[in-house]
Amino acid sequence: MKPGELLDHPEGGHFREVFRSSRLITRADGQSRSALTHIYFSLDSGEISRFHRVEADEVWNLYRGSGIRLFLWDGSDALPTEIELSTEAGEFCHVVPAGVWQAAEPIGESVLVGCSVGPGFDFEDFQLIDPTGAEARRLFEMEGNWERFI
Repeated sequence: MKPGELLDHPEGGHFREVFRSSRLITRADGQSRSALTHIYFSLDSGEISRFHRVEADEVWNLYRGSGIRLFLWDGSDALPTEIELSTEAGEFCHVVPAGVWQAAEPIGESVLVGCSVGPGFDFEDFQLIDPTGAEARRLFEMEGNWERFI
C-alpha cells in the first residue's frame, strides 16, 4: 500500500476503508448500520492515535511493523491498561469493547493495522476525548504521560 492511498484520520494517523458490508442491521436505538466495516490504519514513528471511543466492538489486527501499544480506559480513576500487539508479545489482535476509550502508539518506526468494527463504523458513533472535559482532567491527574493522547 502506498502512503498516498491513505487519508488523515481525526484521531491521528492515516486510514482507508477497505470493506463496508452491504448488509444493514438495526441497532437497539433504531439506527441502521452496516453489519461490518474494515479499515487499514497506519501510524508512523512519533504519531499517536488520540483517546477516542466508538459505539461498537472493534478488532485491531497487526499487519506490518514492530507492533502497536493499545491503551484502554473505562473513564474511571483507574489507570488505562496497555495491550501490546507484536511478534515479541505473541499477540496479533485484540477486541476493544464498545464504549471503551482507546488510544495507540506504534512500537518502532511505523505500523499498519486493520480495524474491523461491528456493527459497522459510522463517524456519528465516534467520539474524541474532550481536552477540556472531565475525562481529560482525570487523565491529566493520573501517573503517566496520558496528556500526549488527548
